[in-house]
Order: sequence, then C-alpha cells, then structure tokens
Amino acid sequence: AAAGALVAGTALGAARGEWLWLEDADLATLAAVVAWGLSAAGALVAALLLRPLRAGLLRLLGLEPGSAVHVTVAGLYGLTLIVMAAAYVLLADEPGATVFLYLTDPLIALLSDVPLALAGVGWLLARDFRSSLARLGFAPLGLAQAGWAAAAAAGFVVAVGGLDVLEAWLLPEVHAREGRFPLEFADVPPWVGALLVSLAAGVGEEAVFRGALQPRIGIVASSLLFAAVHIQYQVPGLILIFLVGAGLGVLRARTSTTFTALTHVLYDLGAFLLPEV
Repeated sequence: AAAGALVAGTALGAARGEWLWLEDADLATLAAVVAWGLSAAGALVAALLLRPLRAGLLRLLGLEPGSAVHVTVAGLYGLTLIVMAAAYVLLADEPGATVFLYLTDPLIALLSDVPLALAGVGWLLARDFRSSLARLGFAPLGLAQAGWAAAAAAGFVVAVGGLDVLEAWLLPEVHAREGRFPLEFADVPPWVGALLVSLAAGVGEEAVFRGALQPRIGIVASSLLFAAVHIQYQVPGLILIFLVGAGLGVLRARTSTTFTALTHVLYDLGAFLLPEV
C-alpha cells in the first residue's frame, strides 16, 4: 500500500501538465498537491515499515524505534508536516482575506488543544489529572517568575518587531504578503478578542508544543511543527515563528510550561494591541 501510494502519487504529480481534462488551473493545482501529498505519505509509511529507516527516523526525533506508540507519534508528526506543506502550497497564490473571529473560536481552540495535550501524555490511561499536568510542565508560578515571564515577552516583542522591520526593508514584496490574512473580531470588542485569542493560543499551544511534545521529541522538532501550523505566513515569517518557538522551548527547558504559557500570552497581547512600527 505504501509503495502503491508512493508510485501513484509521484506519477500523478509529475503528470500535472498532461491533465488536459482539468481546465481550471486551481483544480489542477489542487490535484497536483493531493498527488504529491499522497506520494509523500507513501514514502513516510514505507520509511516507518522498513526497520533501518524507521530506526534512523525515530532516533532523529528522540523516539524509541521498538515502541509502537513512538512509531505512531512519528507517523502523525510526519503526516502533519505533509498536510501543512500541502496547505501552504495551496495558499501560496491566494490574495488573502480578512479572517473573522467570533467569541466561540478561541474557546473552541482552548478546549481542543488542552485535552489533546492531556490525552497525549496519558491522562485517564496511564496518569491521573495531577500527574498529567506535572508531565505537561504546568506548575505554580511565583510573582518573581511572572515578572521574568513578562520581561521575556517584552524581549520577544522587541526582537520580533526588529526582524519584522528588517524583512520589510530587505523583502518588501514578501513582507506585504505576511499580513494578507488579518484577523477581525466579529462580535466582541478588539481588546476582549485580543485577550481571548492570546489566552487560547498561549495556554493551548504551549500545552501541546512545549508541554506534551518537547520533552519527547526535543526543541527543534517541536518548534518545526509549531512553525508548520502557521501556514498563513511567508517563508521568512515561518522562520521567525520557528525561532520564537525555539526560544520558548529553551525557556520551557529551564523553567516550566506555566512560565512559557504566560510569556506566550503576554507576547500575543503585545502583538495585538501595540501599534505597528
């Protein structure tokens, strides 16, 4: 099955220009992306089935090749990257549009990400709620630590702002496309929406990426996945998000997920509420 998907996907993707029956260019692009995605998925499954390749791939992620759970994690990791890459290609030529956010959107995101992170560390199967939170790295935060988290958030805001200005100077056309999917709050005041989105992203994303994934697959791999899910940005923006994820990863390794969640929330608030440079 893996070999069939690899061969069929590659053949169909390479033959995109011969699909005369697909007169719509967007449809042809979609078909090609699906075909190459099928090929990549087939290659991934084949790599996981072949013992030498599986061992190398899983050790690269810090996983145990002999564990069925770890093989599943590696497969899901690879499939997520493939899906995100395909979505990025499909969005590449889109002119952009305003994304309307409603009050329920950040709540749904938070109520999806946190249970996902808890389930990923064995809640209700191998751990109770308290030990699951401990495994995710959530711990009480003192006032001094909260102050340091605020300082770290301010540092991220300054660093990202500086790199954003640099991109605008060096790559003005690319930079102009970074904001082609602006957010607009549909049914709440902007400051309320910014607070809710910041809380949902800060707590939910940190639970998943720095809490559940990083201790298992490391800072680099978890930061790569963190960047990959932000497909609305251009390549420089994705690199910047990777660097932010890696910076949060270093903070998580030295402190706690509570610390990085607060840093993330405050950083997002700053990005939403501070005027653009």
